[in-house]
Amino acid sequence: MLPTAGEGLPLPPAKDIALDEGGVSAWELLLSCEKAAFALPKAAARYKDNLIAVRLLGWFLVDLWRNGRATAYRHLLREMFSCNEVPANLPEAEQLQQRQEKVFTLGLHYSNHLFRVFYARTDRTPTPSSHPSRPSQDQHKADVLKEMDEAAREQQQNKDKERAGRSHAQAKADALVRDGYKCVITGLYDQVTLNNDPKVKAKATAEGTRNVDTEVAHLFSESAQTHAEYAASALVILKMFGLPTLVEKLLGKRVNNLLNVMTMSGALHKAFDQFLFWLEAVPNEPHTYTVVARFPDTFFMMSPEPPKKVKFIIDPEAHAYFKRLGLTLELPDPELIAIRAACARVAAMSGAADHFRLLMEDRDDTETLTESTVPLLQSLLRTVPAAPVAPVGA
Repeated sequence: MLPTAGEGLPLPPAKDIALDEGGVSAWELLLSCEKAAFALPKAAARYKDNLIAVRLLGWFLVDLWRNGRATAYRHLLREMFSCNEVPANLPEAEQLQQRQEKVFTLGLHYSNHLFRVFYARTDRTPTPSSHPSRPSQDQHKADVLKEMDEAAREQQQNKDKERAGRSHAQAKADALVRDGYKCVITGLYDQVTLNNDPKVKAKATAEGTRNVDTEVAHLFSESAQTHAEYAASALVILKMFGLPTLVEKLLGKRVNNLLNVMTMSGALHKAFDQFLFWLEAVPNEPHTYTVVARFPDTFFMMSPEPPKKVKFIIDPEAHAYFKRLGLTLELPDPELIAIRAACARVAAMSGAADHFRLLMEDRDDTETLTESTVPLLQSLLRTVPAAPVAPVGA
């Protein structure tokens, strides 16, 4: 059950979530912190940073436990237990206050990592297919193949791995080829491709399929390519989940490699970037996902209506084309999709995603700093990642 808009779910009693012994011990600390957050002077204010921070830790712990993420669960428990390390010579009440402050700080720390790695106002750039003289489908595939081959050679020959990988424009082109020039969620064709490629247009016409403007969506934010702090946050998240080897596939320009990108309509891309929907794996069905929405009543009324289940496949023509040349095309990585889904669920349950959207909206609406905007500035400094979040349309 997801909370109503603008709210986070309160942490339930420990008996209602059936954690192990270590989890129950940590949970009692979280409950005391949640109570303390309500007692703070700003508890009734518009921005509730400490309350969101505590609930984010709590719902993260629950999600990791329920989904069998033992490595990440133990990692988070260790970090939470470290909050108990306070001077023993202090009065008991002061010891508790220091523990609670450490928990608030830890929750804000994880919130910053989460929004650096996953949340984006937009990752939009002009699509490479918008040029009126765009080549035919076969020539486009040949161009993409050449670029992919050059990138592969560069990665093998260049010891400085930060230089290997794909640009945003190349990622868009790669994903379009792999995804059959379609949005992977709706199955609708890329409009600009149809305008420029008669073969793809004829295929879409024969199928009776509509078209949309598409963009390239990232599982891990493209900001990891340009911001060192964002890259460090990606490392923290992946290590927490016990997947440090995936870092080698993501940092630098490698964040634009096929395992981390997919073709989406502009509207769905925006919703995906803002945790308004995510993908949860269907058991025993490879690369098949349930589409889960933060606000299902409105999300599944979008036009075109998103499906409630999707299966990712490599376009058969593209697969055959690249196979003949001894190359393979990667689908979006299931582990990255699972990690993003976990973070999206926690951001929804804790209220962190709605809180972040509120901060961004209020920031955009604020032109000057006045006494009434001081709470906004304070919350922005505590909650919003240090590197800039791109404005809409960037």
